[in-house]
Amino acid sequence: MQEQHSLFFCPETEESEIIKAKTFDVQTQRIATSFYSQFSDGTDQFMDLRRNNQCNSACSSSSLQSSRTLPDECMQHNYSKCLDNDILSEAAKQSFSFVFKTQEDWLEHFAQKCVTLETFFKECAFNSLIEKEIQNEDSNIKQGIVLTIDYFTNLFTFSLYLIWKWIQNENQMDMTNYVSCQNSIPIFFKLLFQYRFNELKNDKIFITFIEQYLSTIFKFKFEDEQQSKPYLGLGMSQNSKPFPVLKENEVFPWHPEEVAKILSTINQAFYADLQIKNVIVKGGLKQYFKRINTLSQYIIYSVVKSPCKYKRQEALSYWIDLAERLQIQNDLEGLFIVFKYGIQLLLKDYISTMPILFKHQNRISKINSYYEQQIKDNLKNIKQNPKGYNIPSFQKYQTHIKRLELQAKQNRLAFEQIASLLAELVAISKEQSLKQSIMNHQLTFQEQQIAKFLTQGIEQELEKNLKIPLEKETLVYIELIKLSKIMN
Repeated sequence: MQEQHSLFFCPETEESEIIKAKTFDVQTQRIATSFYSQFSDGTDQFMDLRRNNQCNSACSSSSLQSSRTLPDECMQHNYSKCLDNDILSEAAKQSFSFVFKTQEDWLEHFAQKCVTLETFFKECAFNSLIEKEIQNEDSNIKQGIVLTIDYFTNLFTFSLYLIWKWIQNENQMDMTNYVSCQNSIPIFFKLLFQYRFNELKNDKIFITFIEQYLSTIFKFKFEDEQQSKPYLGLGMSQNSKPFPVLKENEVFPWHPEEVAKILSTINQAFYADLQIKNVIVKGGLKQYFKRINTLSQYIIYSVVKSPCKYKRQEALSYWIDLAERLQIQNDLEGLFIVFKYGIQLLLKDYISTMPILFKHQNRISKINSYYEQQIKDNLKNIKQNPKGYNIPSFQKYQTHIKRLELQAKQNRLAFEQIASLLAELVAISKEQSLKQSIMNHQLTFQEQQIAKFLTQGIEQELEKNLKIPLEKETLVYIELIKLSKIMN
């Protein structure tokens, strides 16, 4: 699929900095465009695997068809689910697709896919990365290798591949040049488990896999981690009242300062969950994209729904107030969603002919100046506000990684740069998780209502008033354009 079909394209000019939403319907959206095209919603369907699906695998035979290499049918089914297209990166998508009727079919298919994956790794210069640097004493290099491979495949896929290579070695078959060092495989398993367990903490199927199939390589004692709180739980009670009914031409029934606080809290929770919920390596950011698309659509709708230019000015003023609050909170992620992807897109494509009050123009210019200055280094050099959220722009990371992804097949340096960016995201996730534990008290009832409305209510509000399912994004934007042209 061509690059321009993805949710974000790489901005090359000032005008194209306003990122366009993808405009294909739900059927097309199922076709992954890159590593980020699918998203784990935070629920771990394998959480009870350890308890329910124990395999009795022997480790005595070196045959390719030994019991150690063939999990029982229940575990095969879980492999099949874990390795389907929805959670694999684009690079690995064509390499693993488990469809089987018998164990023999499963094994043959698995071996064929491993050969394909090995070819991909060789073309991507993984040989030199693994063989030369996996035994380097520099822990940052090792972490970089693990994070890079995690990005392009996911560690579960790669662990199965390494088992295949390991079995080949036992059978004295050709190991070619990949992971040929006698110690590389156990070292790599130890490393990838270390980073997956210590950093990501929530992949129970991977822990089960290590326990059952790699106990002869190294021995760890595993402790069950507490199941992490649902994404955007934020202390929200289960029994909340229905959404508030908006008055005519009302944007929200809350002050912009209150909404800005909750939006930043949501952005903080997103970053905090990047590692705990394994958002990145589980195959993309589907819910993230949906959330920011929906809020962008709501910003546009809240302004253009009234044909009266004065009421449009009032609605626009609300969003400018909100953006200014996000600026005070040093929330670049919030400013990307509300200002770049909301207000600027609105002004450029929907109400460009509407005269903007001078006071609005002045405020918009100040917000834009702040955003453009801080987005250059993504808040790295800003003076930290102890009372602010200090949230960098995830879109900045995503766009940069997509650019590098296009180069990575031929350029080893791109791997190292991707690993560096992923390591930064790990550090940011830890930082935001710590801040969340300090700042994030139990939400009041009103704060819960705001959070719920921002994550669920605006979608219902849009579908109710536009009478179009939001999955049909092309039709949604066409309807918004129609509304924008009606003005008195």
